[in-house]
Amino acid sequence: MSEQIIKGYIVKKNNYQLNDEIVTILDENGWLISFISLGSRKITSKNGRNLFLGNYCECEIFMSRTENKLSRLKKCHAIKQKDWRLSNIEPFNLLCECINKTNTNGKINFIFWTKLLDLILKNEYSLKQLNLIIMQKFCILNGITLEVNKCIVCGSRMLKTISFKKHGMVCNIHYDPKVEKAYTLEETKLFHYLFNNEYKKTGAFAPSFDFAIKLLKEYIDINLGIKLETLFKY
Repeated sequence: MSEQIIKGYIVKKNNYQLNDEIVTILDENGWLISFISLGSRKITSKNGRNLFLGNYCECEIFMSRTENKLSRLKKCHAIKQKDWRLSNIEPFNLLCECINKTNTNGKINFIFWTKLLDLILKNEYSLKQLNLIIMQKFCILNGITLEVNKCIVCGSRMLKTISFKKHGMVCNIHYDPKVEKAYTLEETKLFHYLFNNEYKKTGAFAPSFDFAIKLLKEYIDINLGIKLETLFKY
């Protein structure tokens, strides 16, 4: 094993055996690196005090040279520590799940993580608004989106509703009631503002948040094959 120093955010932890953990770090180049941390679940562990989800850490790792063998943590130092209570917030756990399930690689992942983590910490939006924003950004990160300013078929500005099958708004002519549902004006407007990045305006449609989260969760599942388990209650 060769020793390597890696800086990044702790984005996933799983208990392993009695006192160990499997830890995943998102490095500054946007790559996910997993390693075993021996004994870090013990109260006396120095590494364990630094390995909180969301912490920005410098890790000394013995890197494995074989695919079927995990790298091993030597020492971890938290450069930036987040409040441990962050792990109790649903949007933060959703963000962790999204970064661990993304189909993309590279610096764009690091930018996605840092920008949305900052947004969560600013506390400007409700928890359900944050869920919607994270999912919208996750769609874009993975190459899918909804056209919300014109009919996805003909470009008309005379819009009827949103079509998740067609990936955007449709006009009266291209809305097919046999295979598509006509969503309410409030639901349609919510997606219009969400996918135009006008997040503050989505606050006017709070009664539709739960339904919108459910729809967007299904959209991600159908088009990306990714099930967001954090949102199990929707």
